[in-house]
Order: sequence, then structure tokens, then C-alpha cells
Amino acid sequence: MLKMTTSGTGDNASAETLCPGQDDGAPTSRDARIGRPLALSPEDRRMALVRAAGQVFRRDGFSGATMQKIAAEAGMSKRTLYRIFPDKRAAFEALLGVQQHGTPLSPYGYRPGDDPRAELQRSLFSLTRYILSPKRITLTRLVIADSQQHPELSESFHRLEVAALIAQSTERFKRLRADGAILTDQAVDLSRLMIGAIIGFRQVAAMSTHPTPEQDPDDLAARVAQVIEIFAPALGLSPR
Repeated sequence: MLKMTTSGTGDNASAETLCPGQDDGAPTSRDARIGRPLALSPEDRRMALVRAAGQVFRRDGFSGATMQKIAAEAGMSKRTLYRIFPDKRAAFEALLGVQQHGTPLSPYGYRPGDDPRAELQRSLFSLTRYILSPKRITLTRLVIADSQQHPELSESFHRLEVAALIAQSTERFKRLRADGAILTDQAVDLSRLMIGAIIGFRQVAAMSTHPTPEQDPDDLAARVAQVIEIFAPALGLSPR
């Protein structure tokens, strides 16, 4: 039989204690008889908690979120949650960062003789579409709203989201430079300026609109192409 005890309340409450040999989420013979699903794998359990954390943070903000709410949203115990995330900042950081979700950039496809504009179009479109996606806009809005009370959010967001995206875009521009596709020694500055020119008012408009809209891909692609032409001389591209 499972025995549980708790002490304290809120995020500082101690996790449930289990009888020896009984692990949270592990199936028992009784579970098998009544058809309970088998326990999740560690990675599936972690991802379920990340999804639950995203729901709670988007609904209640960082200040209103608690570890209890995240565990309840996931349908798991706080003990399971604390095993994976020691606090709600760690749970929030799991929603951020390219290393958590994979690169938003399209695969590199430039080959000698190709039109450099095509690779720039693919790269900038995939990156800015990620930045302007409803989930990223919602997280950006949350950080701005709660950063005064929780300044650690700004640090996490910049380190795991902004800096990571800048690094990826810079590396893409440097690779294009190394392959002779573009002719510039200002890869860092140009990548930042071009991304800013693309997302600009779109990001502001999306952050002030509820619910956050999906970007029109055709409209975004047209803006990317326009920005590429504006920066063509700085990139060393021949005019069209």
C-alpha cells in the first residue's frame, strides 16, 4: 500500500514519501489487472512536465505559477516534478533555448554556384518565423511582464533564447562568408540588423494582440526578401 506524507505548502512543500520499493509512476500487478498504462520513460515524463509547465506559465504567469500547479497539470506527484526540476525557474528554463528544442534554422543547403539569396531566404525565414511564433511571443511577453519582480527571468531568457539565436544566425552568416556566398566582414552586425528589420513591428504587434496570431508565411517571406535586397550591397550581392 502506498503511504504519503506532506509537510509545508506551496513550492516549499516537501515531496511525498513512498514506502520502500514503491516508486512514483511504476506499474504494479494491480495496475496491469485494471489496465493502467505502463510508466512513462524518463524522457517522456520530462517532456510531459515541460508541456505542463508551459501551460501553467502561459496561463498564470511566472509569479502565479507554483510547483504544485505544474505537477497537477501534468497529473504527476510533486516528488516526480522535483526529481526533474528543482524549482520553477528550472522548469521555465526548460521551455527556452535552442539546445532544448533543436535549431530553428533550416538545414544549410548552399552549394557553389547557387544563388546566395536562396540560402539567405531560407535561413532568415526559418529563424524569424520561430521568433514570431505564438509560443515564443507568449514567453517573451511573460518575461517582460514578470522581469521586474523576477529579474532572473531576463537573465535566463537572454542566455538561453536570445544569445543562442544570435549565435546561430552569426554562424550561418560566417559559413556563407567562408563559402564565398556573401562578401562581408560584419557577419555579427548584419545578421542582427537583418533579423531586427524583419521582425520589427511584427513582434510589437503580435505581443499586443490576444490571442497571439500566427504569422502569414507569405507575408513574412516577402518581408525577408525585401530586407535581403535592402542589405544586398553590404552583403556583397550583385543588384537585381
